[in-house]
Amino acid sequence: MILIDTNIFLGVMFEDPGWEKCGKLLDEVQSGKQRAIISAIQLSELYTPFERTHEAEAGEKLSLELEKLGIRVFNVDDEIGKLSAKIRSTERSPDGRWLALADSVILATAIKGGVDTLYTTDPHFALIRRNLRISAPFMPLDQWVKLYSAKGRRKS
Repeated sequence: MILIDTNIFLGVMFEDPGWEKCGKLLDEVQSGKQRAIISAIQLSELYTPFERTHEAEAGEKLSLELEKLGIRVFNVDDEIGKLSAKIRSTERSPDGRWLALADSVILATAIKGGVDTLYTTDPHFALIRRNLRISAPFMPLDQWVKLYSAKGRRKS
């Protein structure tokens, strides 16, 4: 089981650098080779660009694509909320800041969901040392950052 971070989806939707590898990961989910989960907070991150630009049709297309992928959405419950608070109080990003709220909820969801790997392109996860693998699609996260972050990353 894997958790797919929001930036993987946005990378494909907006054809950010490396989007082809992100798309290949989503293809593995759609084919059943991988089973995936996301946090309910990620739905807000995914739909926000379309809400801001009043692109209802694009939002509807996103809904259909998520349904096709068969991804399980975890609600943010008490357990995830408390675990997220612990994570935000102990984990820092490479720039020394506390891990952001959405990222801590996503990490707590991955832990509660029992995933093997959290797939992300977000360098804020680079220092996380938990009982799960954190990786970019088809390469280590640090390698992804070196290859693609200088070419312009979309913030989720």
